[in-house]
Amino acid sequence: MDLQTKRIYLKTIDLKDKTFLLSYGYDLNPLKQSIKQVGLLNPPILRKKSAATYQIICGYKRVLVLKELGISSLTSAILPSKTGDRENLLLSLYDNTSHREFNPIEKSMAIIKLQNYYPEEKIVDGFLPVLKLQPHITQLKAFRPLCRLEREIKDALLEGKISEHTAIQLSQMDRASRRALGKFLIALRLSVSKQAEILEYVLEIAIRENLPIEKLIHTSEMRSILDDEKLNQPQKVEAIRKHLRERRYPQLSKKEREFTRNLKQLKLHPYINLRPPPFFEGNHYHLNLCFKNLDGLKQNLQKLESLLKNHSLRTIIES
Repeated sequence: MDLQTKRIYLKTIDLKDKTFLLSYGYDLNPLKQSIKQVGLLNPPILRKKSAATYQIICGYKRVLVLKELGISSLTSAILPSKTGDRENLLLSLYDNTSHREFNPIEKSMAIIKLQNYYPEEKIVDGFLPVLKLQPHITQLKAFRPLCRLEREIKDALLEGKISEHTAIQLSQMDRASRRALGKFLIALRLSVSKQAEILEYVLEIAIRENLPIEKLIHTSEMRSILDDEKLNQPQKVEAIRKHLRERRYPQLSKKEREFTRNLKQLKLHPYINLRPPPFFEGNHYHLNLCFKNLDGLKQNLQKLESLLKNHSLRTIIES
């Protein structure tokens, strides 16, 4: 491109114009320290917007830092005013991806802005690989709405408080459900696996009971767990997980409680372990014995012989 180097006043740059901005969740401090030490190494690329103002094509963060440092003018690379918006967007895209990988929100921003100029097929095949995404339409549809999430949810994603998978699912919900569930998950500070489990329970319960998500989350049972000062955070998470699981699988949870109660009455030796059929479907139980030698095996077999007369064992097997 035909670029002209020119020194301009920072006040002539329109910082409200974010047409070509592809950055989100950035920390300006490292760049600020760099500019303080060695000055501005790479001039921003601007385009004339009007007789008195310029538009940023590349270097939005650099301009912000200069403003914060109180610098009034800078040397910039000026594009011809006739340069098209599509070319400018590509310049911004490749300038950014040449030295860093986009976070999920930035990938979403890029996809949405590219859709102003290209069909979905072109974006999938030609640009998703540039964004380090698989060239498939499902990736485009999954990441596209992320930048329209509420700021609290976007920031939580970048901070690792919610997973990328969770953010994608939240982005597909209505606003009320998304905000309620997002706030709920962020407050719990869950691991990725527990986050996925609790999210699945909430969505399935809401569908099965035809219940709005915000009402499900704010039930008295859930509130009492969250407000219980006697419970620490891991205990609250486990209590919520257990409550939701029992609500999602009431019959299975009932059978598990019955099994656990009868198992306690058996008073099995620590070297003997009895497991029910998976999900209590079928009638194949698993009995594991742990022993060091033949005498240990003999003792375990003797204990098993006495268990056959135990009513609790009969209850477990025949139920």
